[in-house]
Amino acid sequence: MPLHLIPNEQLVLKLIPDPEAELWGWERFAHTINGYEVMGGFEPCAELANRGTPKTLTELRCCLFFEARRERHSGGMSTNEDWIRELLRAIRRKVEACELD
Repeated sequence: MPLHLIPNEQLVLKLIPDPEAELWGWERFAHTINGYEVMGGFEPCAELANRGTPKTLTELRCCLFFEARRERHSGGMSTNEDWIRELLRAIRRKVEACELD
């Protein structure tokens, strides 16, 4: 799937899936950042996602990206909907607050 990258500065709420609704489309949004590239490879991205301690908008988006990759490679067997919803909520809060780091 080719990525349609969106920089943090161009994020608007309507692009971010509603975490309180069906999660349809979250994977597409997750792929608007290349977490592997941003974090410097698979291992650093996986470490961030597995620690579950993202602080910045970029880190939150990289975690969501990794969850989308994890879902794809596990055939949907490792989907953690609660974590995905929390990431989406946090991303939306950052965008609303214009914390675009």
